[in-house]
Amino acid sequence: MNPVSGMVVDGAAVQEFLDKAEPLLEPPALPALDAALQRRTARVHREAVGWAARWALAPVSRRVNPADRIRWQPELEPIWELAAAGDGEGLVAHLAERPATPDWLLDWATYWLNIHAPEWPWWGRWVYRREGGTGALPLVTGDMEGLRDVGLVEAYGAIRQDVRFLGSVLDSTRRLTAVSDEHRPLVALGAVYAVYMFTMAAWKLTEEFTRVFPPFPVVLQTLLGVNRWEAMERG
Repeated sequence: MNPVSGMVVDGAAVQEFLDKAEPLLEPPALPALDAALQRRTARVHREAVGWAARWALAPVSRRVNPADRIRWQPELEPIWELAAAGDGEGLVAHLAERPATPDWLLDWATYWLNIHAPEWPWWGRWVYRREGGTGALPLVTGDMEGLRDVGLVEAYGAIRQDVRFLGSVLDSTRRLTAVSDEHRPLVALGAVYAVYMFTMAAWKLTEEFTRVFPPFPVVLQTLLGVNRWEAMERG
């Protein structure tokens, strides 16, 4: 998987976002979040995940209506098998070979890939959306225009390269050390995007409206999809 060159994570930008995020995270928040991320990876390795859970636990699934879920399940089975095997190259190559895919499929597939094998990044809509050039990655890498005109394999390779570099930045600056190495880049991206959400809300909306936002740790859990797993565990 050959990545597109020319995009570099801006360490100063990462630091600036985390400087705003970390005061909003109480000391137990990050270890608890890391434990939840590790539990869900352990769970999918330990237990079979049926289709009801495959839909319910992926955040993007709320955009897929029940009829489409039923229609797509046979075609998703080989994609699920690649995700469960941690075969990121095979999964992205499989998606790239399809003549057309719904806009939720890449998010859904890489979400499950990341849970089974955290070294492969989740290409969620909030991580990077090619259509609008938005998401957490553009906030810390700057211009990502180069990804709009390349194939899926090359684009995902570039995202993986950026996420790896982000991990190196976090290691060198000793940020988010309460989170395990494999989950730290994703948590950092979640924190970056949560800060962006709060900043934009404070800028565009009234103070009274922004007070109804969930607490920052809850927003971060929601972005990472952790709250859905915790609800399942409670149920």
